[in-house]
Amino acid sequence: MGARNLVVGAFVGSVLLGGAGVARASSGLDSPDNGVVQLGRGATYVARADDPLAAYFNPAGLAFQKSGVHVGAHLMFMNTCFSRRDVNGQPVSPGGGIPGPGAAGGPSDPVCSDTSPFPNPQIAANFRITQKLAIGLSVMGPHGVGKIVWPESIPYTNQLGLATTQPAPQRHLLIESDSLIFNPTLSVSYAIKDWLSVGAGFIWGVASIDFVNFTEATSQIPRDDFAGNQEVKSTLSAFDGFVPGVVVGVLASPHKRLDLGAWFKWQDAISTRTGVKLESLYWRAGGQKNDNPCPAGPANCNITEDEDAGTLKFRIPLEARLGFRYHHPLRAGSLVPKVGAKVRDPLAEDLFDIEVDFTYAHNSVVDNLEVRFDPGIRVNGTPGEIPQNADIPHKWKNVFGVRFGGDFVVIPGFLAVRAGGFLETNGQDPAYLNPDFHLGARVGVGGGGSVRLGPVDVSLAYQHTFFEPLDNGGRGEVYGLSGDATTNYRSPHNVNGGRLESSLNEVALGATYRF
Repeated sequence: MGARNLVVGAFVGSVLLGGAGVARASSGLDSPDNGVVQLGRGATYVARADDPLAAYFNPAGLAFQKSGVHVGAHLMFMNTCFSRRDVNGQPVSPGGGIPGPGAAGGPSDPVCSDTSPFPNPQIAANFRITQKLAIGLSVMGPHGVGKIVWPESIPYTNQLGLATTQPAPQRHLLIESDSLIFNPTLSVSYAIKDWLSVGAGFIWGVASIDFVNFTEATSQIPRDDFAGNQEVKSTLSAFDGFVPGVVVGVLASPHKRLDLGAWFKWQDAISTRTGVKLESLYWRAGGQKNDNPCPAGPANCNITEDEDAGTLKFRIPLEARLGFRYHHPLRAGSLVPKVGAKVRDPLAEDLFDIEVDFTYAHNSVVDNLEVRFDPGIRVNGTPGEIPQNADIPHKWKNVFGVRFGGDFVVIPGFLAVRAGGFLETNGQDPAYLNPDFHLGARVGVGGGGSVRLGPVDVSLAYQHTFFEPLDNGGRGEVYGLSGDATTNYRSPHNVNGGRLESSLNEVALGATYRF
């Protein structure tokens, strides 16, 4: 009985840096789009593609632009809360058989993450080489929200009326995620006709991952149990400096008022060696943090560190988009001097436009988040070693979406306003909910505008995203990682039973200089 092996659960938390977002069906990394103009239009862009961010979002649009440089950022405010419940729908005790707040000994109120406002940045440039040929470069990441921190302990008043703390109910799922992906993309675009262009780009992705949660050392008791120092804090760190991918786009104007756009993205899995740090003997018997885990032994007797402990693999879903854009020209015609075969400038040429995009993300490739450890790694403070399989099930589902939005030019060549929204289907079975990503159905609404100051367009946008709550009534299917061979290295109780709720507000500001 006792700890034979100790497992570290890990996953690529909320992977972020402006650009592992985005105007497409949310791949699980996105919610859903980067770009200031895109944000204000409900994430519609594939058939417009009129700024340097097209290097990533539809490289075919580069051949119909003047040369330019874009810089922008989203300030993102994410709120996520988790209410843990048992199979009877009652709050779960923090552990150790010690009653806590709530009707069944657990916290009746949800536990929420602490997410600081995150300035998700984008930078891109487009260079017109000839009348028909252009190249572009963008550096972005997903539409993520930055570092996420959940409490490891919660305030608690015991039966004697004394203020203390207890382990937080979501600790086996997530304590901290401070991970980063960015995708430098080099693209080329060629105008086959003045109404038809194609483009393609190469992505050199880079991923850095830090993830913290708790595991169990022994699991014979069918409930949370920190009594007797039975839990271990686990930190996983990994870096993959080459995550290759491609983007391909087409842009066509079969009629002077109609644009059609298509976009496809494929990217290889994040796959790399990973390091791990374990802190055993973490809690005292009453559930408070153990500040002196080695009173009779050497310092750090409870610490295990291995910078090359195993492997991590996360598959990135394939994505595709198809867009239709109607634009109504100004009667006076274009105010823009022609450069090459054709230059599109909606702010100067159009009275208004309306775009509808249909999106798809092949999220079902994310079945398990694969974490594998080398055999024979001993765990200090316990009699065991790390087992080899620490996969975390997620069981994502494919996502379909529709986006709709457009611009209205208030003052031609100077001022435009825009609005839009998007809908996406559910991408997560609630039985496998996890606070690392919220893949409930999403609805977003946004608005914004652009003003032209000489060669610079300055844009501002706001968007709010509503997330469908995920609620499994306490009957979750994710079991905590454990060091107990008698329970097959998993806890006998699920650790994700309950309800997950999220909302996202964001404000974006950017500027595009054209020359």
